[in-house]
Formats: sequence, C-alpha cells, structure tokens
Amino acid sequence: NPMLNKRIISPELMVAVSAGVWGLFWIPLRAFDRMGLDPGWVVISQFSAPFLLLAPLAVVRLRRGQRTGLEHFRTGLLVGGAVVLYSESVLLTDVVRALILFYVMPAWGTLAEVYLMGRRFTLWRGLALVLSLGGLVAILGIGSGPGRPVNLGDGLALLSGIVFTFGAMRIRRSPDISVFEQVLAFFFYGTLVAGGLSLLPLAALGHPPDLPRFLAVTPWVLLMSGGILIPAMWGLYWGSRFVDPGRLGILLQIEAVVGIGSAALLAGEPFGLPEALGSAMVIGAGLVEVFGNRGPLPANKWDERPP
Repeated sequence: NPMLNKRIISPELMVAVSAGVWGLFWIPLRAFDRMGLDPGWVVISQFSAPFLLLAPLAVVRLRRGQRTGLEHFRTGLLVGGAVVLYSESVLLTDVVRALILFYVMPAWGTLAEVYLMGRRFTLWRGLALVLSLGGLVAILGIGSGPGRPVNLGDGLALLSGIVFTFGAMRIRRSPDISVFEQVLAFFFYGTLVAGGLSLLPLAALGHPPDLPRFLAVTPWVLLMSGGILIPAMWGLYWGSRFVDPGRLGILLQIEAVVGIGSAALLAGEPFGLPEALGSAMVIGAGLVEVFGNRGPLPANKWDERPP
C-alpha cells in the first residue's frame, strides 16, 4: 500500500539520502579504477551487475503477465545512457569538472522547453540559463586566455547532461511506470550503452579485465550493486512519486552539492576560483530552475507510449 509506505518511510528523506548517495558515486568509480579495471569496464560493471541481480525478479514479473520495464527503451536509453556517459567522464577528467559540466542541465532544459516545446520564456528560465552557461564558461575558461584544453572526459560530461535533460522530460511524463520498471530499464539500457562505448576505438576506455582481476573485483561489484546502487536508484524513483515537484527539485540539488563538495575535499584535484565559481553557478541554476519549471509538462512526441 503506497500510503502505508509513505507513513513508515519519509519520501523526502528517501530522496535526499538517495540523491546524496549518487553525489558520491564518483568515489567507488575511482576505487574500481584503482583496483585495475579500465574506465570502460568500471562502468559496464556498475550497470550490468545490478541488472543481473534484478533479472530473476523480471522473469517472475513476466510469468505473471506484468511489465518489466524493458518496453520503455527510449527512456531507458536516455537516462541510463546519460549516467553512463557521466560515469565515464568522472574517470577521464577531474571530478569537479565532470560534475559541473553535467549539471549545466538547466541550460539545456530551458532551451528544449522554449524552442522545441513552445513553452513561455520566463524570468526564472532566463536566470537559470544565464547561471548554467556562466558555470560552463567558468569551468572551461572560455575567453579567459589559454587554459586547460577540453578532453574526452569533459566532452562526455557535457553530452551526458544534454542527454539526461531529455530523459528527465520523459520520466516526468510517465508517472504510471512502476518503480521496478524504471530501475530495471535504467540498468539494462545503461549496460547496452556502456557495452557499445567499449567497442569504440577509444584507447582511454581500455580493455576487458583478465580472469584473476575479474574474480578479484566481482565480490565488490556485487556488494556495490546490491547494497548501494539498486537501493539508491529505487529510493530515488520511489520517493519522487510522493514529493511535490518544487520540493523534489530542491532535494535533488543535494546530489550536486554533495558531489561537488566531496570532490573538492577528497579528490585531491585542483579546486580554485574557476571551479568554485562554476559550482556556485550550476547549483544556483538548479535551484532557480525549480521555480521556473512548476507543473507537469504538456504531452507531445516525447511521451512514453505503451507498445
């Protein structure tokens, strides 16, 4: 009973904790990288293992005539693929740079809603756009003389935010999809995208691990999947169903705050004025977007349709 669950567990707390966990996701990614997995295969492990753990439940649902979530391939590819791109970026560039470039999302959301969907350009949306693009300029050093060149990780982080923007739009229009369906689609289609990236001739993504290394990391991958990734994603999707959009938007900003703050303190990477300014701008843009994007989005071609 959803109402009973709501009384037992605070949806707001569930969303806040889950968002905080995802903000720290860069830490285990870097840990598996240090354990000898190449970047491409670190990410494959973080998506394929949760899917394999959930697969038996999907089989049970199929036998009962229920949906598994694999039907929602557009949403799964967009959301799962976006997080895959972000995860790869964390291993290929500075963590703070990856986080800031990913969280430029309010800019892409504003542009998509105004120019592709015909929504009104408001003061809130304009402010979110300016702050987001300001964060982008600050972290990339555009117009400030010679800076650090943009690398593959930076490009993947920026692309991940764009892709996630469209995935988030589909989620907002698909409230009737069960939590299990959302979680399974996320990990399954994320696995497909991660596997596809590993086939590209990109030396930075590396090669499959040898058998001894695979056996050494497997218990940790399974522990990460069952103990952290699946509960965090489940909590995020479940809690979001019971929290009003405005409050939800604010709670989701915890992910950005925790991610950027932890990276600044723990990653041991440069964190100067450009990083501080970029962080403040993208977090501010996310909060402003909450006030500029109230209410459900109108139905259009991005809707999730049952087959």
